[in-house]
Amino acid sequence: MTIATWNVNGIRARAAAFERWIRAHRPDVLCLQEIKAHPDQIPETLRDLRGYTSRWHGARGGYSGVSIHVRDGAGDPAFDVPYFDEETRVLQARVGGFTVVNVYTPLGQKSYDQKIGFLRSLVRYVDALTAEGEQVILCGDLNVAHRDADVHPEMYVEDMLCTRAEERAMIDALHGLGLEDLFRVHHPGDTRSYSWWPYYGGARGRNVGWRIDYIMVPGPIARASSGCWIQKEEASSDHSPVIADLTPVRAGKGKG
Repeated sequence: MTIATWNVNGIRARAAAFERWIRAHRPDVLCLQEIKAHPDQIPETLRDLRGYTSRWHGARGGYSGVSIHVRDGAGDPAFDVPYFDEETRVLQARVGGFTVVNVYTPLGQKSYDQKIGFLRSLVRYVDALTAEGEQVILCGDLNVAHRDADVHPEMYVEDMLCTRAEERAMIDALHGLGLEDLFRVHHPGDTRSYSWWPYYGGARGRNVGWRIDYIMVPGPIARASSGCWIQKEEASSDHSPVIADLTPVRAGKGKG
């Protein structure tokens, strides 16, 4: 099973790039964030994406919004909006024995308390799912850089939003519930891989960015998985897709 997460920063602005990308990569499950559109504002070719069962969850006004797309043959998804959703930021799909939770966490610039409250609700929700025996895959733009290594030194400032101890503790809490940051499982010593770059100052070209987009999966699945990578070459948004292959590594094969 391949799964991808991508903050597209406006699906209407990214329509052509998105169609090209999904034709090329065809993940089994794709989670999008910041679609910035109500479903009836999305171009028809995307709204009824060929080869996928889709659920678009967005509001009018061009703000926030998430979606999940499950490839035909990958499973029969059951979509749901978790109770703690606000501003169309959370959507889930039960598919292939997993509960995929797609999240776009508030940045916290307007209300830091809102962000922390949202993350706490997310932790409680994942805790409840795992207590019920569900296999949770958490995807999305969490707007938290878990470690200093996830922020380029040129951009790091002490106690900066998205790096505060209280925010990072929410990622620790998810780890405590048995979820692993899949990119870190496969690249534990990587200190120069990012998933978001500001538009100014040639930041992407200089690779001056942040890693704030995650795929988190149960520990045993993470350790058996084949790989996880950031597709930096896809530069149509200020975020790049994060892709994971959850296929177990075959005996005698190395992990990517």
